[in-house]
Amino acid sequence: MGQSATSAKRSVYLDALRAFALTRVVLYHSTNLWTVTAFTAMPLMFFIAGSLYANSIERRPIRQVVIDRYRRILFPYWLYVAAMIVLWGALGVLGEVNPLSWISFAMPVLSFGGPQGPGEPGSALEFTWIALWYLQMHLILSLAGGWMRRMQLAHGKRYWIALGALTVLLLPIGVGALFFWALCWSLGYLQHDGVLETWISTRWKWIALATGPIGFALFFAFHESPALQPVAGVGALLLGGFWLAVALGLRPAIEPRLEGGGVRAVVNWISARALTIYLWHMVAVFAVVELPVPGNSSPLGRFAWVCAAMVPAAVLFGWAEDLAARRPPRLWPRAPGVRPAPADGVAGGRPATRPHPAAGS
Repeated sequence: MGQSATSAKRSVYLDALRAFALTRVVLYHSTNLWTVTAFTAMPLMFFIAGSLYANSIERRPIRQVVIDRYRRILFPYWLYVAAMIVLWGALGVLGEVNPLSWISFAMPVLSFGGPQGPGEPGSALEFTWIALWYLQMHLILSLAGGWMRRMQLAHGKRYWIALGALTVLLLPIGVGALFFWALCWSLGYLQHDGVLETWISTRWKWIALATGPIGFALFFAFHESPALQPVAGVGALLLGGFWLAVALGLRPAIEPRLEGGGVRAVVNWISARALTIYLWHMVAVFAVVELPVPGNSSPLGRFAWVCAAMVPAAVLFGWAEDLAARRPPRLWPRAPGVRPAPADGVAGGRPATRPHPAAGS
């Protein structure tokens, strides 16, 4: 009984972190305010996904976990891509898609750098496909996650030193961020084991002090300097460590506040429709920017419109998440009592105009 209660609390807290990070993603894509990226959502998202992944492979064969994750991600994703093909056709821009990109749209894991759709960088049309990069990285880490878990358990400190060294050494050419996401994912393994929280409970303030001020200084000072993007990238990585430390350190203070019925209902609803919100909020951004809706010239006005659009989007398309998870499809997800890791930790994104991949979105 005690273990179940602990698992339930962990699931609710991780879901709350994911809901918060997903809201930040929607806020940035809706407003395009680059200052929002100082809260780096992607480290949190990969960390949560790694924790849920460790829980899954502990209970089931790795091969089955990977198959289930691909099904739960790709079925709603393919529905989204089919709708985008209809939209791009109606707009007359299908010809702008490179033939090779159609392969990556069908299976993002096969593409280096993510699928490339129509629309110039920074245009509203780019919003209909640009965030698919996160799904590609999630699929890659799901595929490699079993091997990473074995290496982490077998080699301990050498595993962490290798990941950290690859992150730092490859950062100047942009690849280091990918290893940083793998590092965050692997930290989720320690979260699942209960090791990380025990270790960080007395150290999180020192970690936050060591990473936060320097991270903010580097990120804001060099964010818009093309020649110094690697420096801004270092700042973004430090900010990722800062927010992870704060999230874990504040858990004892925040977690009791999540037991209220209203808060928990909202968190559960967002979690049950996280992939739907992640995919379809991009279309909402495109629609709000392109259509003459009141208030679309204001960043907060666009954010309000996009948030409002997520309710009907979840009703119209959220059933795909239920079918992919082999649950009875529902127009409105019910709030479960004790719910294990849902939706495989999918929710995150990439900014349309970003200073460095490590900044996240």
